Amino acid sequence: MRVKIQIFLLICGWVMCGGAIGSVVVYPGLPNNQYGSELYEVTVAQAGKSLPSYVYKSSRETGKSMGKPTGITTDANHWTSFSFSGGITVQIKLRDGTAVKTAIVRPLAKNIHAEVSNDTVSFTLTEPANVFVELDGKPRDPLFIFANPVENNIPTKAATNVIYFGPGVTDLGRQPLQVADGQTVYLAGGAYVKGRIQAASSTGDKAVTICGRGILSGIDIAERRGVFGQFMISDSVRRKDSILPSAASQLHVEGIVITDPPGPSLNTRNRLTAENIKLLAWPMCTDGISGGEDSLVKDCFLKVNDDGLHFHRSGTKLINNVVWRQSFGSAIQMGWNRAQNVEGELCDGLDIIGDDTGRLNIEKDWGNANVVALMDIHKHATYRNIVIANVRHEKRSSQLFGVRTMLAAEDINHTSFRDGRGSVEGMVFRNITALQKPSNPSVFDGNGREPGSINNVTFENIRIAGELITDENAAGYIVQRGKTFGFNYHAN
Repeated sequence: MRVKIQIFLLICGWVMCGGAIGSVVVYPGLPNNQYGSELYEVTVAQAGKSLPSYVYKSSRETGKSMGKPTGITTDANHWTSFSFSGGITVQIKLRDGTAVKTAIVRPLAKNIHAEVSNDTVSFTLTEPANVFVELDGKPRDPLFIFANPVENNIPTKAATNVIYFGPGVTDLGRQPLQVADGQTVYLAGGAYVKGRIQAASSTGDKAVTICGRGILSGIDIAERRGVFGQFMISDSVRRKDSILPSAASQLHVEGIVITDPPGPSLNTRNRLTAENIKLLAWPMCTDGISGGEDSLVKDCFLKVNDDGLHFHRSGTKLINNVVWRQSFGSAIQMGWNRAQNVEGELCDGLDIIGDDTGRLNIEKDWGNANVVALMDIHKHATYRNIVIANVRHEKRSSQLFGVRTMLAAEDINHTSFRDGRGSVEGMVFRNITALQKPSNPSVFDGNGREPGSINNVTFENIRIAGELITDENAAGYIVQRGKTFGFNYHAN
């Protein structure tokens, strides 16, 4: 019956909008409101037709005791996912009829204006977006709208080399699903798949693809903090950093939601293309996305509880991502004790829409910086020609940047990482905006050895709490320690 309903909605989704053809596709929910939100009701309207979009919920209480987040982390995540083209109107109501007075749609850079009328929040979208709708009175129950592009080339169940999960709950058990070279795992909209996926350790040019509009959930897998076998999506074989994959190895992940992981969400040593994936995590060590050299991470949404975007492989590109930083980790992690040269990385477009730790106003400038962190370098490795541009932080952070060639002496919890035999040669920070002044200044610490230095760092159009950073005022925001040379500040 649910498959019939889905087909009906797919057909009815094609409507005329503004003289151009548009479409809206919503997906079937789960029976008895399973994993559903009791707070929010969402509908999507186009050309006078409205369709309900099922709202999911993940509660912090569903996690296990190990590594449980502190009280500053929200109590739940609520989200809905649909696909569209053309223009649409999203409408939100509270199920209990409570009045809503104000609503803000983040990221602010998208300039999406929400109107509130008759206890209904409404806003329009003209292109796909992953947004947070911040409602007054609901600070611990955020609602996320994952408005996807319409899918192309949807595989069928009978297609060769396709592992297909349709609507409803599927439990893969405790052992990860093994996926071979050239196979596609498709999670249809309305699919809620409990389990993990391991992609083959490819040696050829056949990519493993994981895609769709469904959900991959680790909700029933026990947490084992610090154990790297608990990735939600990973390679089938782990290797040391000194052994790099074949340049032809590829993993493509697109469109899905990953929720309640017991450990990091997505980690591969292969070349990764991650587009429009959404990550929602609770415990410590639930890092976000890490790929091999020349990886691309684009249009993704991360609310994880440790380092979000791993930025320590040559050629990595991070494009137009959104991060809500929780209790631990940094939004962009350049590395903890990395041992290979890193060159030519680019981050272009990052919106930080939440910063839980930043609200605590902790005076500590030697930890894992909130926005960009590099903690230690090993084996004479060098970071060269790194560009981080168009970053917007909407909340208060503890610290924007913390780049260290050697782990801080104050950090007594990670002494095994302290080596400091490496250097940074060439970094550009361009068009960085923080709406509020951080609790601590940024620190660039070149106290490593052999050579342990940080050279040629350029800051262009850095604006903090409305103040443009220049040579004259930089010392109040950015601290240099040790062997640091060639710091330049420009304002256009």
